Amino acid sequence: MIKNIDSVLTMPLDTLLAVYFNTVVNNSNNFEVISSYRASKFLPLDSDSHLKTAEQLSNKYGLNFSLRGNSIIFSEINNNYGWTLDNFLNAIYESIIINLTRLPEDYPLDAEIALALFIFRGSVDFNRSLYAVDWKNPTKTYLNNFFKLLLSSDDLLSRLNLNFRELQPQFIAGANQRNTQIRVNLRWFYDHVILKYPYINKYKTNILVSNAEYLGESRTYPSFSERLIFYKQSVLGRSLTQPEIESLRKELDFSALDIANCPDNTFAIRNQKIVSFAREAFEDVCVGCQHLYDIADRSFKMARNDRYYFEIHHVIPFAHNQATVDVLDNLVKLCPICHRALAPGRAYPNHQKAIIEKILQSRSEVSAFVVSMMGQDYKSPVDYVYDLLK
Repeated sequence: MIKNIDSVLTMPLDTLLAVYFNTVVNNSNNFEVISSYRASKFLPLDSDSHLKTAEQLSNKYGLNFSLRGNSIIFSEINNNYGWTLDNFLNAIYESIIINLTRLPEDYPLDAEIALALFIFRGSVDFNRSLYAVDWKNPTKTYLNNFFKLLLSSDDLLSRLNLNFRELQPQFIAGANQRNTQIRVNLRWFYDHVILKYPYINKYKTNILVSNAEYLGESRTYPSFSERLIFYKQSVLGRSLTQPEIESLRKELDFSALDIANCPDNTFAIRNQKIVSFAREAFEDVCVGCQHLYDIADRSFKMARNDRYYFEIHHVIPFAHNQATVDVLDNLVKLCPICHRALAPGRAYPNHQKAIIEKILQSRSEVSAFVVSMMGQDYKSPVDYVYDLLK
């Protein structure tokens, strides 16, 4: 039986992740969650491999997976609202965020995200010790939400590497116009995901098991966040000339960020990881006072980048529930004056509520996150956030 949008949106988090990472539009304008793979040079392909994988995917994710041809496994979702793919994926993302706020402490979030992202598609690269999957929906909205999901993870983000081909000369020449790739350290993926879920895609599991001596070391790639920000700001959606490619390659310094040269590093505290991304990615505008004042009168320029300094503010205070509220949808940029004004008892209540109201209006995902957290005891999100200031 084909599921419709409403039924999918109420499904568990692991299913929502699988849908978010692997959905395309079919010829009937319905949505399909796709898994595809062919025989690998590293291992012969069993004749019933795809049938077994379809059964295991159905059991794991509660969707009805079927076979099409020799390499496609799919589950169709009825597009009963006539939505675009962006509409659908945005709704899936919002359901994921709500689920993230309700997870038990022992939920294996890193493993579930990595499984949903990589087990459906992708290929192994033993030379670089990476498992890679093509990025199916490279729009700015999808990229923003995709990265916010990764920021909710712990160990996973530091194990990822971004490979975008648009800056490679052969892409411009039309010789190798392949999709941008998300890649994960192969040893980490094997130890923390494949061994935890060995039966979801038995063929891919067997490839890694039979080549265990070539998996390489478990290591981190500290350049992923920087690459993603750079990709969004300078590459995504642009038609680049050869001189522009050369200039961007120098700006990014590919040689310094190449994974072969990336040193191992210790894990960042999750809060600092998210705050750093927000500081770089959010527009340099105070959402509390917006354009009412000249920012030069309320802040100062930083010597390292000639940008005005802004505070990164947790809308629902970090101390309220660290594990739950430390997500990008709960962060905004404030000038130092607005940020100080929200300290408990520092400004008049009407002024604090006015700032909070503007904060909630700044991005739809901010207000949606607050609403998902406040429960039934408050008349408005403004009152809820204001009460948490005390």
